[in-house]
Amino acid sequence: MTFDVAAAQRFVSEVDLKGIPRNFLEMDAATEAGATVFDQAKNQALVVGSGVFSFAQGVDATVREAISDSGLLAQLVANKRVAFEKDPEKWFDNYSDVLQNVGWTLQDKSLNDYTATGTAAEVNEKIIEVIGAILGPSPAALSIITSTVNALKAMQPGTSWFTIFSRETQKAKVARFQIGLAEKDKEGGVLVSLLACLIEAKTDITQVLFFKFRDSKASFKAFGNKVSLNAPSLTQLGPAIRTKVQAYQADYVSSIKDI
Repeated sequence: MTFDVAAAQRFVSEVDLKGIPRNFLEMDAATEAGATVFDQAKNQALVVGSGVFSFAQGVDATVREAISDSGLLAQLVANKRVAFEKDPEKWFDNYSDVLQNVGWTLQDKSLNDYTATGTAAEVNEKIIEVIGAILGPSPAALSIITSTVNALKAMQPGTSWFTIFSRETQKAKVARFQIGLAEKDKEGGVLVSLLACLIEAKTDITQVLFFKFRDSKASFKAFGNKVSLNAPSLTQLGPAIRTKVQAYQADYVSSIKDI
């Protein structure tokens, strides 16, 4: 199916982000978040609100920027439309719909219950377990995701990674986050392995990555996708999306880490 770039441009132009909170970060974290550069030659990762995107070596820097910006746009729109702690599944529906409007192809948006599957007890372990099944037999890809999760686990208070991810992922007894890996496919296109996770507990969730969801009798639900991107179209849309989200970059996007 041909992607309608003109329709996507109209969609982006009509997005209204007025009223979305800004100026969360103190100066040090905000400065750190803004002073970063994508590098096609490196494996890199960054926090985008409640999402963490990793990029494998070879993915063009312009495409990395477009993926990051469109991920931010999707979250900002979902945040404006839905209070995720009240209806987290509707939040994910809105998040997914925005991505589809700007050139992402998501086959499945339904949340599957992984609470009782596998052996993982902590959230960070469950992420690796579930996304490993999505990635399939790809040790290199799993290594990048593992390095990204380890970087999340090592976050220090006061950094942009810690401040943004902690603020955006947890609301009392509900937590949600997204993990994505962008890599080149055999034909030279770009694929994103995307895992969107939802945790609902009976008690307040703190330090979500280390949360022992089984001990707390919490649920762990997720939907995973191998997302094909219309990279040329997404890159063409990039400047319009960047203009739309630029005012929110410092508050919602972290520094870029080499992994």
